[in-house]
Amino acid sequence: MKFFDRAILFINLGVIIALLLAYMAPNINPAFTWVISFFGLFYPVILILNILFIFYWIFKKPKYIWPSLICVLMGWSQLKGFIALNSQRPESKGETINVMAYNISNASFGYDKKKKSRDIKKEAFIDFLQRFKDVDVFCIQEVGDYAFDILKKTFPNHNLFFKEKGAVILSKHPFIRKGEIDFGTITNSCLWADIKFDFDTIRVYSYHLQSNQISRDAEKLTDPNELYQKQAWYDIKGILRKFRNKHLQRSRQADKIAAHAESSPYKTILAGDLNDPPQSYTYKVFSGIGLDAFRERGLGLGTTYAGIIPLLRIDYIFADPTMDVTKFNIIKDRFSDHYAISATLEWKENNKSEPEL
Repeated sequence: MKFFDRAILFINLGVIIALLLAYMAPNINPAFTWVISFFGLFYPVILILNILFIFYWIFKKPKYIWPSLICVLMGWSQLKGFIALNSQRPESKGETINVMAYNISNASFGYDKKKKSRDIKKEAFIDFLQRFKDVDVFCIQEVGDYAFDILKKTFPNHNLFFKEKGAVILSKHPFIRKGEIDFGTITNSCLWADIKFDFDTIRVYSYHLQSNQISRDAEKLTDPNELYQKQAWYDIKGILRKFRNKHLQRSRQADKIAAHAESSPYKTILAGDLNDPPQSYTYKVFSGIGLDAFRERGLGLGTTYAGIIPLLRIDYIFADPTMDVTKFNIIKDRFSDHYAISATLEWKENNKSEPEL
């Protein structure tokens, strides 16, 4: 074997090991070790690299396709968290509700320092939001004063729950009770509300877990001129340090929400920004509470983040296991670095929550 092919094979083996570590990430609590979770974050990229190696060896030396091919097939169930091939179910006569989740980044994409431009962008954002005025429950994240004013103007007839930490629950239906799961931070939170429908009561969570806060650092490293500077290696160390600390925070926040949801007397729906991909411990915690609506009814790539890190799915709707997910959509827009997601949930026959005593 030529030196070049040996080098390619060696790199291929490294990428295979990285993919195996990504498969392990959901099952390992970052309190034990955080390093493996880093591979989970870049699972889509690592997967694509393995697929490229398969094609390379098909034309070069077909006998070497097997390690990557077997590795990709081993993770078929995890691949479905990244790509879904479902169909929407036809409408039935059962009881249904529509749920949306959207991290709006404080409507910053609809903001401008110049008043005339700001007014135009603000109205465009309001026009976009008004498309969803009939949604039963709308869970929104990263809401500051500017975005809150827009929401009040756009949804004047909705019940609105907001505690100035970013998360919001909007509902066409009345709240019975509501509260906050406090993370001890001012930028991340989880709100919950028991919402009374004509046919049942459900508990809804709008959550925004701790961000990695590495996007700006990662963006600097995309500049080829920066990559070869001494400062770049300090930036890489900083990214790893931030990822470790923030991932540990997210895992604790996820466990806290799960414990709260497990004590709910009603069916639960969790919708929001997890800030972690399906190949993560936090996702595994949430998927133990409810059904991932994308896995149930999504179609195509599940990307919900439009920032510098590619192919990320970090926004989710988890439905109570006693419900059926009949529709799921990712709504591509230009008003945030996240995409809005929506799901239609159907009650199974004779499956109403028992009233709390």
